[in-house]
Amino acid sequence: MSHQPLGLYIHVPFCTVKCSYCDFNSFAGIEDLQSEWEAAALTELSLWAPRLRDRRISTVFIGGGTPSLLPGDSIEQLLDSIRMQMHLAPDAEITLEANPESVQPDRLASYRAAGVSRISMGVQSLNSAELVFLDRIHGADRAEAAFAEIRAAGFDNVNLDLIYGLPGQSLETWQSTVNQVLNWCGDGPDHISCYALTVEEGTPLAARVASGRVIEADPDHVAEIADWTAERLEQAGFEQYETSNYARRGLKCQHNLIYWRNQEYAAIGPGAHGFLDGVRFHVVRSPRAYIDRLREPNSPEEAPEGLPSPAIAAAERVGDLENVIDALTSGLRLVEGIDEGALPAVYERVRPVLDWAVEHGLAQRRSGRLSLTKRGHAVANEIFVRLLEPTNA
Repeated sequence: MSHQPLGLYIHVPFCTVKCSYCDFNSFAGIEDLQSEWEAAALTELSLWAPRLRDRRISTVFIGGGTPSLLPGDSIEQLLDSIRMQMHLAPDAEITLEANPESVQPDRLASYRAAGVSRISMGVQSLNSAELVFLDRIHGADRAEAAFAEIRAAGFDNVNLDLIYGLPGQSLETWQSTVNQVLNWCGDGPDHISCYALTVEEGTPLAARVASGRVIEADPDHVAEIADWTAERLEQAGFEQYETSNYARRGLKCQHNLIYWRNQEYAAIGPGAHGFLDGVRFHVVRSPRAYIDRLREPNSPEEAPEGLPSPAIAAAERVGDLENVIDALTSGLRLVEGIDEGALPAVYERVRPVLDWAVEHGLAQRRSGRLSLTKRGHAVANEIFVRLLEPTNA
């Protein structure tokens, strides 16, 4: 049995409202598909089981969408299926994403009993105007109450997602949100993800920006907010271990570390992306198409690259150079950086880009590891663009 960590991602496509900034594969108004989605997901797990049986699954991440819309027995069936057919580590980190408006004490108790060990709740802001801009349907009071319910259900590993860099957002309103969540239930959450708002192509927000109805935040102002955030969370006892992520001691998100360290993870559910045995793949995005493909899994249609699920829409074997670039663009987001000595020889083709970053104070080499400096994290995308076009070095 391989002892390399293996993650398993399960995508839940249901949402109450589709937020204007969101480009995740989520849909509002399709609640009638929940039971069919669950049956399809259980089928897909059974198809993957023979392929994963000799691997130790160290993390499970149930994301979306809004998984907290699902009843407890749905989560229980999914996790029981994994335990019965695969090797789920006894101490596996099992995360479930939630939104404040769908958090319910009875569901939380069921999730906990089923083995969920970590809740990640999308709060985004506690400012009423900002919540309206983001199309969030909860208020500050509901977010705080939901956090208290999560704690009361026995969860001692809770992440909160927050978004900064909104058009018109002041440093003071952001400070208010951060300071409030740090005091929830006395000592606040165990992990905080602070994301700068990104205008994703194809979203309603992108259309509003393109039309001039919304003006993006000034990058210097966004950088000021990011600097204050890092300092404030350090004072509160959090360690920044990735560009956007902060954790109390021992509570880094192990599943996301698998992504950032370019390690392997299987994935099921509509729109889910995975990386296994050198192959990157994604599942068909449409929930209806996903359900239909898994209704008769023994159909003659073969999944690409010999993968076991007929719901897989595309797959591509990753070449050595592409794999190195993937390792760099994800691993350099981590404060720990990367071990240059562990990269294959093809790394020499892009090494000049990293030499350039070191010469310009954007990266540093220490004890065989390469990491970004504080300034480098602020302009990381410039480095990553150069990696994709090495001749720009």
